[in-house]
Amino acid sequence: MDDTDPALFSFVKLTVSDIDAASRFFVDAFGMTHADTVDTPAFREHMMTGRKGSATIVLFHWKDGRAIETGNGYGPVGMLTRNLDADLARALKAGAKQKGETVSFGPARIAFVLTPDGHEIEMMQMAAKAAA
Repeated sequence: MDDTDPALFSFVKLTVSDIDAASRFFVDAFGMTHADTVDTPAFREHMMTGRKGSATIVLFHWKDGRAIETGNGYGPVGMLTRNLDADLARALKAGAKQKGETVSFGPARIAFVLTPDGHEIEMMQMAAKAAA
């Protein structure tokens, strides 16, 4: 990138109540890796990465114990999957709760889950690669 290129989308940040539990959730549910930590007196962040080419999820935790609220001014974090049924089962086993039913929408199958902190994740599999 040179200074005439536009900004590069790189990460999404989620505020969580228990950073260690949230990190375990993203490892267990989506196979992500805890790649780095920023630790200050006021907050701690864990950088969670997926396979090469995917964006990073930054888990952010205030150390003062303040309550967090999941607002309605954003959409879900998106995950592409090759096997929606298997990945949905893995997320549920890791502590997610399914929101609604798995649906077909155009060429895709889509399921929504809520993380233990209530963050919404949309899991999408294109129909051409759907399991029989």
